[in-house]
Amino acid sequence: MSNFSNTSTCCEGALSGNISLAVAYALLAISGSFGNLLVIYLVYSVRKLRNTSNAFIVNVCAADLLVCTLWMPQETVALTQSPGLAASTGYQTFTGGLLFLGLIVSLFSHSLIALNRYALITKVPAAYRNIYRRRNAAGMIATSWVLGALLLLPWLTGQVRTHRHHGGCAHLRLLVLALSDGCLTRLSPYTGSVTASTILAQTAVLLYSYFKIFRKVQVSVKRVSVLNFQLINNLSYPFARKDKKLRFYVSFVLCVFILTTEPFLWVILFGLFEPVPNLLYNVSWLLFSLLFVVSPYLYTRKNEEFKKSLRSVIRVEFSRASVGVEPVIQVVSR
Repeated sequence: MSNFSNTSTCCEGALSGNISLAVAYALLAISGSFGNLLVIYLVYSVRKLRNTSNAFIVNVCAADLLVCTLWMPQETVALTQSPGLAASTGYQTFTGGLLFLGLIVSLFSHSLIALNRYALITKVPAAYRNIYRRRNAAGMIATSWVLGALLLLPWLTGQVRTHRHHGGCAHLRLLVLALSDGCLTRLSPYTGSVTASTILAQTAVLLYSYFKIFRKVQVSVKRVSVLNFQLINNLSYPFARKDKKLRFYVSFVLCVFILTTEPFLWVILFGLFEPVPNLLYNVSWLLFSLLFVVSPYLYTRKNEEFKKSLRSVIRVEFSRASVGVEPVIQVVSR
């Protein structure tokens, strides 16, 4: 099974121990698929939402869909099956590649969103428009996928040799290199190093960008909402009055990324040198998986344009569904 999770209980013949993990993956898959698909649908169906900033949000949602819609359901089924019913090696490699690609591109996309917000708030409008022209934004998005594919190639080329060294029910994995006695997990040096490096780079970019945003807002005459990233002029009160909600939003965004990524980062770093307890590994990975689910809510929950667009789309769909009923009601009333 090509995954980041550890299924050593399967080797030990205790499949019941995987039920809770399978249920967690199922819940994450449903909520993550719904949220990411909804954001993508709104951006492409509402013309007002088609801008450069939302293009980066769509990009992170597309990467998260690779994990939530394609990998998590397969992992849910695999955790409840016996080793003899495991999928073929080719399919395991395919789903593992989708997981790795979605993970790397998602982390790159979060960094691109942070940099976009940093330029939007701290740079003059002319400079921002010059940096984020449509062609430049498309190039940044394409680069995130190209880099993810290039980082995936060394893993793909080493799968045949890795699979030959696994025996029994030690399934093919993306991050897990081998299983040792005592419910411990050994991590693959390449994928572990790449994942850890990407998380570290993303954390550095986010901390720098949001810190600069916070500093800019404190000395600016404009009020900035960090979650919907809109600049509002002509305030009814002087900016000397501190906006407590703003500080809360900045802290909220950073805390979400730190709580979801940092535990898994330290587990990976430790696992590159010593085996990691399965329970610690699974808990840290589930926390990290939450990032694929909360991304659309994190960037759109406080965005009034998304809320208005969602309400308008729901009204349109409801009115279309009621077209066939309305004439009958009119006839009866007559």
